[in-house]
Amino acid sequence: MPGIDFNVLRQEISIGQVLDLLGFAPTTRTGAQLHGPCPVHGSPSARSRSFSVNLELGRYHCHKCGSQGNPLELWAAVQKTSFYVASQELCRALGRDVPWIHRW
Repeated sequence: MPGIDFNVLRQEISIGQVLDLLGFAPTTRTGAQLHGPCPVHGSPSARSRSFSVNLELGRYHCHKCGSQGNPLELWAAVQKTSFYVASQELCRALGRDVPWIHRW
């Protein structure tokens, strides 16, 4: 199985792009900080603020389910799949090529 250059993906895919794909609608925004319902555990209320995202740092954290990480980890958590598979699916969803590692 070929490898994926995850460093390239982390540099090129923003958390904003992932949130757009997920249809995330924040309930509040303060500068680069967004709060809203968690797409990982599926907050029952559209007015929930348990999910926090820092657009500048490219990190998220849910104060209810404890899920946290970068854009790739968010996509994997929401899709409930492995990091490897989620990275390929995210590239397809964004219409970009997967940055395969070619060592030969």
